[in-house]
Amino acid sequence: MKNVVRGAALVLILVGIVLGIVYRNDIHPYVIQQAIKANPFAPLIFICLQIAASLLWVPRTVLGIAAGLIFGLFWGLVWAITGAILGAAAGFAFVRFMGAEGVLDASPRIGKMVERAESGGWRAVAILRLIPGPPHSLINTLLALTNLKWRDYLIGSFAGMLPITFVQVDIGAGGG
Repeated sequence: MKNVVRGAALVLILVGIVLGIVYRNDIHPYVIQQAIKANPFAPLIFICLQIAASLLWVPRTVLGIAAGLIFGLFWGLVWAITGAILGAAAGFAFVRFMGAEGVLDASPRIGKMVERAESGGWRAVAILRLIPGPPHSLINTLLALTNLKWRDYLIGSFAGMLPITFVQVDIGAGGG
């Protein structure tokens, strides 16, 4: 039964990723703003969008800018970083739920490098988050494939994602 649930969850995520690719031109900060700005539950809806985006490999930049457009700088940053952390946690949890924890530690080619990163704890995660280029969903997945502790993952993710999230939200707040 557990394998059926895992298989169904994986299929749902893969279908969502494909739909995200197909409709990528419709995922735009102004579209998100128009869809949720007037809703009294806009912060909650936004956070749920952040979580879904993380699971479906949608770039966080779009949502960071949308947060600034919708909520302004202060509240945009609050909701964007909250959603980003919860989205990162959801991606990490999903890979761990699929039973892949520690897979990279056993790899003969990169096992030692992964062990070094794990011993760096939250600082190693923060540094990975600060490197421009790799999608955050990819980093979520790769880190979940290690034996990294949840505490280090969450603290490092927060520390590493806060600067870029601030910039994205500030761009959105300035564009309103």
